[in-house]
Amino acid sequence: MSILTNRLKVNFHIDAIERDFVFIRFKRDKNSKWWGAEELDRIIGDDYQAMSVGYAQYAYAMFDKKSNDTYALLQKLKTDPKFASVSAIEVKPQAVYTGNDECICEVTLARLLMNSLGSSRSRFKHLHFSNLTGALLKVPPLKNKLYDAISVAEITLGRDESQTNEFLLKVSVVSYRKKVSILKEYKGTPELKKILKRPEYVFHSGTGTLRRWLRPDGKETDPTQSYIQCAKQGKKLHTNFLEFGSIEKFEKSRAGILFQVFNSIQEYLSEYMSVDFSTLEIAHSIELKNTILKNPNQLHSKLDGQAIHIVDKVNDENAADLIITLKEHLLPYITDEKLITVGKRDKETALNFRIIHDAEFYEKAGHKDEYLPSTDKIQRQHLTVESTTNISKPIVKTIVKEQLIKRDISSRTLNLFDWTKLQLKGSWTFAAWDDDIDQVIFMEIQQNGNFQFYEIDGQDIFNWQKFEQYRKFMTDGSSGDKIEALEGLVISDNGDINQIFITDAISIPDLSKIEAILKEVETELPENKRNGYELADIVEEFLQEQSASNLDVEKLEALSSELRKIGSQTISKVDFKSLIAQYLGTKRKTGDKEIDVSITSEATRFRDHLLDKHQIRLKLPQDNQSKEDLFDASLNIKYFGETEKQAYYLVGERRDNVQLHFKDACHLRRIVAVDDSKLIFRQILPTMDVDFVRTGQSTVIPFPFKYIREYKKFSVTK
Repeated sequence: MSILTNRLKVNFHIDAIERDFVFIRFKRDKNSKWWGAEELDRIIGDDYQAMSVGYAQYAYAMFDKKSNDTYALLQKLKTDPKFASVSAIEVKPQAVYTGNDECICEVTLARLLMNSLGSSRSRFKHLHFSNLTGALLKVPPLKNKLYDAISVAEITLGRDESQTNEFLLKVSVVSYRKKVSILKEYKGTPELKKILKRPEYVFHSGTGTLRRWLRPDGKETDPTQSYIQCAKQGKKLHTNFLEFGSIEKFEKSRAGILFQVFNSIQEYLSEYMSVDFSTLEIAHSIELKNTILKNPNQLHSKLDGQAIHIVDKVNDENAADLIITLKEHLLPYITDEKLITVGKRDKETALNFRIIHDAEFYEKAGHKDEYLPSTDKIQRQHLTVESTTNISKPIVKTIVKEQLIKRDISSRTLNLFDWTKLQLKGSWTFAAWDDDIDQVIFMEIQQNGNFQFYEIDGQDIFNWQKFEQYRKFMTDGSSGDKIEALEGLVISDNGDINQIFITDAISIPDLSKIEAILKEVETELPENKRNGYELADIVEEFLQEQSASNLDVEKLEALSSELRKIGSQTISKVDFKSLIAQYLGTKRKTGDKEIDVSITSEATRFRDHLLDKHQIRLKLPQDNQSKEDLFDASLNIKYFGETEKQAYYLVGERRDNVQLHFKDACHLRRIVAVDDSKLIFRQILPTMDVDFVRTGQSTVIPFPFKYIREYKKFSVTK
């Protein structure tokens, strides 16, 4: 079994690159940053018309060889007073760095080639390059209306130190806003000056896209027509990694954008570099199937006899309504409703749900904030009347499981996970860095599931001899800071130490197949199967084939009758799908509305018949086998790439949770056995097959790290 990743395998065609392009390297007299450098503005502007620029240690520009005399270009740069502080030389392209600084190679060469897709003189007008960010920018279609904010994809190539000529293709989506809105929102703030130094883009009516504004002769843009990267204060933009509800949503998702850029590279740059996604062979896989939160009654045994106390610190009508709703949603989790009480003070023996105001209310009113952290004696979970006016079942599920984790921490016993099933010998330790107070916290778990926490902060040292030896594997030897990308340590009873690192590499589902199916779904019905009579014939054909099966014949006959009423009129595929849902489906409540959904056996089997016998596809398949075929790279726990000293793993979604999108990409994580240690991480892979860390979802690192995070919040009062 193998999966794709965003790591691109690149094979440069150096002869073709040298034939068609010239590369100039710029070096500053003084060591300063290239971001925002005026020289990069000018080199891509009308005076020099570079196809693309980028920077690493040096800055580089790529020119069309046919349009430029290299000697004349260099002479022009030497005599241009605007370039007096930099030196420019021609550098030759190379596939691999061999020690010669007078070359452009590897990821820098690949970046400039990719960025040339967005040259403003290019015929590929839908892609535009920002010479100051070093990223390819993909903007949404801009027609007659210019929106205040637009989502722009930034596509970059990153270096992968572990592989030669394999680079990470990355997509992030950020918000670009009209300059006029930024001036209004940030007026009088110190941030405004910094924001206005960022690259600026103007709307180009001819192509309906954004183009880099290079401020010719000091001219300013029309602030109602220009855009700058800037988020709205207090809001964070999120774009799902993969959408497959429609082809339009697919193309707007990060994975869809990545796939489009990959295809553009293959189509337009294949003469200069061959690219393909890297594959990984999976050595071991664990299906994500363990759950304790799917149904409230699964927690009956965990909450048996457990008192639940609602503490009202607001005492108004809103709080009273919230308490009524909270009690209603808590009842399915317990077997005795008398266990739920309401009062004004916390109870030591109960799980306390405190109704309070938010911090802003207390600050404005000048009152003491009623938020209190949990302690080893009292578990607390807070709900604010401002943010939970419409408390829902998912919210209650989350706060219940958070309380159970806090109860485990207080008792120093794992009750949400059967530690003994791992069959580990002795005690195992998990170590995490606390960024807030610059210290390490250890969680030591005994064979029977009992555990203890220890801290080392450099001043107050608990059990120093036992734990100080591990600290060095979390800190940089020169600075003493936490090692970048390190997420924690796992230490076995034998003293084997494994580090966990997050990487920028992600797994990629079968995007080509997903795109093909979505396009097939959105094609219209075949010419001879578009009107009511023709489609009614197909329904009756299906009825005859399924005559002995356990189907609701009346539903199918009603659908056929309705189609015959439509007669010779043409029916769109969208309307046909609606009729199937109406006549063969069932009702489902969504919010305040009831909608028809095609989840019945009749609807499912009829869709299968349409596809098998008439090649009419109505939806992306949602059966388990299809999910595995299309999305395997984003499902379950996968362990791979194991050597003597390192291995990789990823944690995807539960197959049953897959609906119409994946919110996040699955990052590959690297496990490193330090010094003489052995790899031990594979033994604790099941600690991520839990649904109580992220409610109903898997967790990407072993669940004890969640306990450490919660314990940190206990620290003030423990």
